[in-house]
Amino acid sequence: MTDTTHKPLLNKLLTVAGIGLFSVSLAHADVTLKVDDNIKVTVLNGKQYNTSLFQPLQQTFVLQPGKHVITAKYDRLYDDLPGDNHDYLRSGNVTVTADLQDNQTYRLAMPGQPERYQEAQKYAKAPTLAVMKGSTVIAQTSGAVEEGGLFSGLSSLFGSNDAQVENQKAIAAVNGSSTTSIKAISPVETTSNSAKGDTLDNFMQLWLQATPDEREKIRQWIQK
Repeated sequence: MTDTTHKPLLNKLLTVAGIGLFSVSLAHADVTLKVDDNIKVTVLNGKQYNTSLFQPLQQTFVLQPGKHVITAKYDRLYDDLPGDNHDYLRSGNVTVTADLQDNQTYRLAMPGQPERYQEAQKYAKAPTLAVMKGSTVIAQTSGAVEEGGLFSGLSSLFGSNDAQVENQKAIAAVNGSSTTSIKAISPVETTSNSAKGDTLDNFMQLWLQATPDEREKIRQWIQK
């Protein structure tokens, strides 16, 4: 039997140990980031996402607490235009850096998105990307870094990616000015089967969007 004279001390030790264990468990609580409609996350902390045309967009991310660098695009299909026409509106890359606290849920949003097609065309040229907690803006960036056109898109299939470059620049800026560094995650190796499939998907999209003259230039470029 336990000596009754030791019970107060034992209870105190158990209480302290319990608090310590509780604190440790909270220190590793995950962060949830939910992505609003019409937003395509392209790079998160150096890792590429949503590269395949035939897979649904990833709209929920479970992260560790701390600073995160998110690069995304405005990405919206208007398929009910007059004359049975449609148009796919895409912006350039927008990168936002946010400090996310443990055991919290955040939203990646593009505030002020218009519904009308004519206004959305203007919005796509300079969208605003924000991380929000409820109705409160935690971090926000306006404007977009435009990509380099057709051949920039073609070169991205083989290792160069404008979105990833922008994301890495933001990571370097955070690491250079903060005591808390962000560890960039290497992109998926292009030799893997999944990455090869993504590259093929992207090339097909690029080819379908190209004009006849651009397709001829692609043929000449490949044959070099």
